[in-house]
Amino acid sequence: MSREALDRRTFMRRTGAALALGGAGATSGCLGVITGSEPAEFSANVASVPDSTLESTGFEEYRVEPRELTREFTVAGQTREVVVTNQLAQYDKAAEVFGERLRASMFVALSTPAVEVAGQTFNPVAEMSTRDIARRMLTQYEGIDNLQEDGEETVAVLGTDTTVGRFTADATIAEGVSTEVQIHVSEAVRAGGDFVVTVGAYPSLLSGQGDDVRTMMRSVTHEGA
Repeated sequence: MSREALDRRTFMRRTGAALALGGAGATSGCLGVITGSEPAEFSANVASVPDSTLESTGFEEYRVEPRELTREFTVAGQTREVVVTNQLAQYDKAAEVFGERLRASMFVALSTPAVEVAGQTFNPVAEMSTRDIARRMLTQYEGIDNLQEDGEETVAVLGTDTTVGRFTADATIAEGVSTEVQIHVSEAVRAGGDFVVTVGAYPSLLSGQGDDVRTMMRSVTHEGA
């Protein structure tokens, strides 16, 4: 396996998994109010970036896949199994960092079901701030720490003006390669029966890639919207 392939697998797997676990974990934590004898299943539609945008920004699709989480909750003496299926779209971009060509930049679009019961929504991601989302990523990703806020801005995601938090952190982007990274995190946007969250990250040395991340955010589409 080539060094670039290994870097891509390591960085994207850890970061993407962190975001998927963060979204699903936050969702499942409030589902205990639902009771019944059969498993309750909630599935999201895919949120992704069009090929035309990938071509213009230089990003490439890494994978688009479902992430399923199953939990059991006991309420008033009744146990209910809940199955939540998120959809995770991951993209990356190669760049030269410290003299080596690495898959150092990434972009993730997470679609997570709103989970509506009796007219109420039980997915707290809708109320989470960008810092809450970034912190949740941080707790799941061993290779990133020292998260610091760096301001916020407004970007249109799925046609909705959305607050995007900017952060810096120290990250291991490949084996033996650590650097400061810039992280852009959008608040959740409602899309049909789902919420969509987008995250972009790249080494601070490549500051010009911030514009590409904003373009990716603005271009995200959702199958159920």
